[in-house]
Amino acid sequence: MKAIKTLTLMFFMVVSLALKAQTPTDAFTMEKGQLCPVLAYQYDTWEKYWEGSLFRINKNLGTVTSHTIMPMFALGLNNRFTVIASFPWMQKATSAGTLNKEKGWQDLSLWLKALVFKQNLGEKNSVDAFASVGYTAPLGGYYADYLPLALGSGSNQLNTRLILTWRHSSGIFASVMGGYDFRSNIDIDRTSYYIDQHDLTNELYMPNVISASITAGYFKNLSRVELKYNIMDTDGGQDIRRNDQPYPSNNMDNGRVELFVQQRMPFYDPLGVIASVAYTTSGRNVPQALSYGVGLQMLIQLWK
Repeated sequence: MKAIKTLTLMFFMVVSLALKAQTPTDAFTMEKGQLCPVLAYQYDTWEKYWEGSLFRINKNLGTVTSHTIMPMFALGLNNRFTVIASFPWMQKATSAGTLNKEKGWQDLSLWLKALVFKQNLGEKNSVDAFASVGYTAPLGGYYADYLPLALGSGSNQLNTRLILTWRHSSGIFASVMGGYDFRSNIDIDRTSYYIDQHDLTNELYMPNVISASITAGYFKNLSRVELKYNIMDTDGGQDIRRNDQPYPSNNMDNGRVELFVQQRMPFYDPLGVIASVAYTTSGRNVPQALSYGVGLQMLIQLWK
């Protein structure tokens, strides 16, 4: 039963930004003085997972589900720099076994995103480059070692992203993203643990995280559609051993496909709706998760 505790941690690291209208990983920035508050809801469910390379089901857990309410704000300092903040609230549960339901605030994330390069290629094409740097810290008093119901990793993180985008005047665009997250060690609720050796400490080493994505989309007038493939890989860690206790620091890799749609209202274009669906197609020590999300956004011009 304990063999999938680590999996939901990886899952939330991947999908926690899936519904946001402005994210640190997309190819857009806010206009000067423009504020975009977003309130989104996301539902996640999974039953099967990879234990190392073994794809399996654990009947002692049944189906793991989570509900996330995600407030987020993006503010354009000028036409090149955007500040982004988010602080999701989660509730997670299993359909079988004896684990209790867990709920509360997860992590506070603060990002600064910049348009660092823009070059027109003739009349119809252009290339943009963006850079994002962020800091993530636990917001609630959750237990990181209570997986799969832990609300987050419990680690302080320094996050970096680079995005390169090609655009066409028709609205078609494509982008690639690469990122690296530096994670602090965490304290777990035990006096010792065994991975490769018996360590008499409650401090757990957390490997850093490598991420990448490729996106094809359309954005013109009031509509935006994106099809994205995300890859994530921890820079170290071990496989979950058979019938052994896993840890938040296990080696975790996955690939996910995601469809994102944003539509601003023709009768009142500052108001918009967003929706997404995402599915894990491959992985190692992660769940095969399916997630759905919806949300509302508003564009507010604070200054020009």
